[in-house]
Amino acid sequence: MHLTLRASGSSGWLPASILAMATAVVLAIYGTPIAQIGVFAVYVVLGLALPGLLWVRLLRGRSAHIAEDVALGLAVGYSLEIAAYLPARAVGAPLLVAVWPIATIITFAALPRLRRHWHGRGERAPAWWSWSLAAMLGYLLLYAAGTFFAQHHLTGTDTPYVDMPFHLALIAELRHHIPPDVPYVTGVPLAYHWFFYAHAAAASWVTGIEPVTLLYRLAGLPMFATFVVLTASAAHRLTRGWWSGPLAVAIALFGAVAGPFGWIADSVPDTQILRSTWISPTNLFGLALFSAVIVVFLDLLRSEAATPRRRWVLAVVLLFGVAGAKATELPLLMLGLLVVLVGFAIGRRQLHRNAAIGFVLVSIAFGLATVLLFRGASLGLSIGLGAAQSFPVTLSVGARTAAGITELGVPIVGLGVAVALWSFLWAGAFGILLRWRVALVDPTVLMLVGICAAALGAVSVLLYPGLSQYYFLQGAAGAFGLMATAGVAAVVAHLPEGTRRGPTLAATIVAIVVGILVVVVIEGVGRASAPHLGTTRLADVLLSMILPVAALLVNGLVAFVVARFASRRSTLLAGTVPLLVVALVMGFSVPRALAIVRVPFGAGTYADDIVPGDGIVVARWLRDHSDPADLVATNLHCRPIVKTPAVCDPRHFWVAAYTEHHLLVEGWAYTNDAQLTAARLGLGPTVITPFWNPPLLAANDRAFGEPSAATVALLRDSYGVRWLFADLTKADPVALGAAAYLRYRLGDFAVYLLR
Repeated sequence: MHLTLRASGSSGWLPASILAMATAVVLAIYGTPIAQIGVFAVYVVLGLALPGLLWVRLLRGRSAHIAEDVALGLAVGYSLEIAAYLPARAVGAPLLVAVWPIATIITFAALPRLRRHWHGRGERAPAWWSWSLAAMLGYLLLYAAGTFFAQHHLTGTDTPYVDMPFHLALIAELRHHIPPDVPYVTGVPLAYHWFFYAHAAAASWVTGIEPVTLLYRLAGLPMFATFVVLTASAAHRLTRGWWSGPLAVAIALFGAVAGPFGWIADSVPDTQILRSTWISPTNLFGLALFSAVIVVFLDLLRSEAATPRRRWVLAVVLLFGVAGAKATELPLLMLGLLVVLVGFAIGRRQLHRNAAIGFVLVSIAFGLATVLLFRGASLGLSIGLGAAQSFPVTLSVGARTAAGITELGVPIVGLGVAVALWSFLWAGAFGILLRWRVALVDPTVLMLVGICAAALGAVSVLLYPGLSQYYFLQGAAGAFGLMATAGVAAVVAHLPEGTRRGPTLAATIVAIVVGILVVVVIEGVGRASAPHLGTTRLADVLLSMILPVAALLVNGLVAFVVARFASRRSTLLAGTVPLLVVALVMGFSVPRALAIVRVPFGAGTYADDIVPGDGIVVARWLRDHSDPADLVATNLHCRPIVKTPAVCDPRHFWVAAYTEHHLLVEGWAYTNDAQLTAARLGLGPTVITPFWNPPLLAANDRAFGEPSAATVALLRDSYGVRWLFADLTKADPVALGAAAYLRYRLGDFAVYLLR
């Protein structure tokens, strides 16, 4: 690796350095200690990216652009870190995770035949490519600061999004237990994609940084960089043009479906990830690793000669990581490779050997993950029109009731609306049809088409409690950006020889602006409030859903006719019809994208819950003065719901998160039993479900509500409870003190040791 940093405008090191300094400043402003920022940066560079880069160059047999090598090395570093941490934690020596990067660096420095991998000889990217990616990463930093950082505090009372204590509890679980269980309800195996939490746990052990600081500030930042750089690198591979990288990243990050309905902004699910990446770190981790898998498979699928085994080793390492990073990714890749096999069988009447090998490896990885990580849990999965019935546009018109589908036509029309809006957003992909004979036998294009089709199919027919099927789309954000960019590149390549860039670019910009105006006008003249099935005829409801989308379709057709007519009479526009129509149709989505981009500079917020500062202090006291194997009971189970205070929302996780202990029963959401209960009761996307073991919950709560030697002894002797974590506003502190030893109290929270 070249260690000479040329700090000039033509070097990629300058924008990277400026971005790094800006990141440190923003993190410090939002309460992150400077020392911890530095320690984490050193860990990422020396503990993940550098050793990973060395292995990448060895297994690929070459170096690429330095940004790609570093990003791909970071992805490999994540995978190898997790592979090393699991046995280290299992034998009770988590710091042994540091052995692999140290051994890698020493080995590659000591052995002469490996030293060449320290020197990169890959191609250089244009300066504007580096600056554009740095600018987008800089925006992501501002977005995080203006929304997530502002509402998630590192000290004192916290106001997190409801799922953040859940993620924190799982990091705590992976800090102390392998294999992991659900920490907030005892005896339940963790059936989940938990590799992000293993990474955060390993980083916490090595750096000494609190898990909450890693989760709320640090861990996600290098994952964003990995996703952005590798998506741009993959676009360059597909199109051979550097310009395609920033375009693919922009579509992946900012793409949002058009909003032609005046009564609802987000009408159907899409790949928009800005609002979910910080509150779903597993999705961000999956995006980073999946982008690395795509880059590696682009190389493998385009390789005509026999592929060296070491490249397959690289693929296996990354497949291991992505298998436990996000459950939605491997099924998409399986379908993508299957499309390659079918396309080659039809187009060339032959078997694509590397696609077949890849399909087998991915299938094995998915099978092992299903058994070992997800433990065969279905998590309340159902198949059918219930998925389209859960789209925001169909819910807004009252398509779902407690009895199920009110009118069959509504979800069917909702699915049609979704297909049309998806077509507008990724209209660039239709450019591939201009060269369909080539595309049919291009394995990389076929893989992307398969991944994207699988994501759209999954979100259309699969329904999970909590709408988790949306992550099939969000996890494929990079693939959609690549597919749309590949189509745009095909359209550009289709332009006639001698086409003048200036007029063509100006006409393209005009087409985008026209698309923006069209959707703004349609939204403005349409209904301002949703037509509801309870008060409006079915035909009128369906018409209100169809008309705005039909108007967009008509405008697209009119644009095609006008562009064809104009191009016949203007030599400047000759051959630009496909480009102009694609630009106009994709322009329909720009207003929604701009609305999302403006969020951090307005009233964007994730605040959803309150974790009391006194409770955090007491929980950490218990963590620091007890054994991680001790079982804790608490009388905190439900998040308050202002509108329906009598209903228990069991998404209560912060006691397990900050004590880093197993709880007899705290909350019970997001477990397989809770998801199956929700599906059985027909609760659909909600997560508010009753606890499946009422006697256990009753015994737990009697120890706090009716404390006595007998009720407390039952928890100790029958369930193995050693500590009580009490909210004293819901307990009798005098009686508790008589039945157990008071060890620590602050405000309304106290810890008791059982006699």
